[in-house]
Amino acid sequence: MTIGFAEPLWQDAKMSAQIYLQQLTRQLSYLLAFTRRMNELDFAASLGGEFRGMQDAGWSTTITAHEVFEEISIYTTRQTPLSKAEFRVVLLLYCQLAEAGGVYESLKNIMGIVTLKPYLLWPFQDLVRVRQQPRRVIGPNANATFRDLAETAQAIGMQGLASALSDAFRDDIRNGIYHADYVVWDDGLRLRRRNGGYATRLTFDEVSTAIAKGIGFFDIQKTYMSDAMRSFHPARTIIGRLSANFPAPWTVHADPERHSFSISGSSPGPVTSPEFQRQEAINGQLGGKVLSTFSSHTSEHKADFFAHMQALGFVPNEIILAEDRMNSLLTQIENDGLWDERFDKPEQRNLLILSPWGFRHLAQPADFDGLLDVPFIEIDVGTDTPESTEDMQL
Repeated sequence: MTIGFAEPLWQDAKMSAQIYLQQLTRQLSYLLAFTRRMNELDFAASLGGEFRGMQDAGWSTTITAHEVFEEISIYTTRQTPLSKAEFRVVLLLYCQLAEAGGVYESLKNIMGIVTLKPYLLWPFQDLVRVRQQPRRVIGPNANATFRDLAETAQAIGMQGLASALSDAFRDDIRNGIYHADYVVWDDGLRLRRRNGGYATRLTFDEVSTAIAKGIGFFDIQKTYMSDAMRSFHPARTIIGRLSANFPAPWTVHADPERHSFSISGSSPGPVTSPEFQRQEAINGQLGGKVLSTFSSHTSEHKADFFAHMQALGFVPNEIILAEDRMNSLLTQIENDGLWDERFDKPEQRNLLILSPWGFRHLAQPADFDGLLDVPFIEIDVGTDTPESTEDMQL
C-alpha cells in the first residue's frame, strides 16, 4: 500500500500552509526585534533553548530535535509515495517535533523579557506536575507547552503570534498517535477516540498540511535563532542586566570556528550607561506588553487606530491619562530623551504610542506600520527551507 506525500500532494500541502508560515515569520520577527531591543543579554541567553549549566556534551534534547527535523525532511522531500510504515514514521517524527520543549524554551524566555521576567533555566517549570505515589516528576506535554506559549503571547499584546503558536501542531494528531488511538486507512487518518468523544477522519491532504505547518514552524524558529546567534560575531560587549544579575558589562560571542556561543562577564559591581538607563525607563513604561498607547480623557475614541493594530496582530496596553498627567508625561519624554530616535521629532498628533524604541505620535493608523520595519524570513514553497532576507540583523 502506498499513500500520500508524493508530489503534487506534498506541494499542495506546502501551499496550504504558506499563509500560516508567512504570518508566523512576521510575528516572530516582531517578537525578536522588540525583545532584543528591550534586553539584548537575556535575548542572547535565550537563543540556544534548553540549557542546564555545566554538563558533558550530548545532554541537550535540542540535539535530538534537530536530528528529528532532518529525518522527517528526508521523507517529505521525496518524489515517491510513502508506504504505510513510512507514513507511520512521519507521524511519529511529527509528534516528536511537537514535543521538543527544550527548543521552545527559547520562545518562552524571549517573551518573558517583555514582562521584565529574568532569564530562567527552567522556563516551563510552573507547568510541571509532581505525583506523590509513586513519586514522579511529570513535565508538560506539547498541548500544555503550546497553550502556555500562546497565552504568554496574548498577555504581552501579540495576539497574531498567539494565534500562530496555537496552530503550530495539531493536538488531535499528537494525541491519536501517542495513544495508539488511530487507524491509517485508504481514505486518510482515522482518529478513533475510543475513550470518549466523536471519532473523526482527516484526509491525507489535511494531514500533509498539518505536517507542513509543523515542520515549517520548527524550521523558521531554528533559522531565526541561528541567524540571531551569528549576529554576535565578532564579539560584542553589552552593558545590561543578564537574568537576575545586577547591570554590568557582558561579552557575547558566537565563534564560527569553534561552533560555540558564549556570554561572559567579570564585573565586581553594578555598571550602567545612559543607553541602559534610557531603555530601563522605556521598558518600565511598557507595562508588560510590547506596545503601549497614551491618550488624555478629552481625546476622542481611537477605534480606527486600535482596529488597524489588531489587524496586524497587536493589542497594546491602553493608558488614559488626565490632561495634566499627559502634559507631565510629555515633559518627561522630552527631558529624558525618550522619543523614538528612528523618526523625526514629532509634533503632537492624534495618538501617543510607546514601543521598545521609544515614544512616537501617530497622525493616522497607517503611521503605525513604520514601527514594524524589521527583517523577516521570506517563505518560498518551492524550496525545502526558508530563506532569510538580506541583512538579517534582528
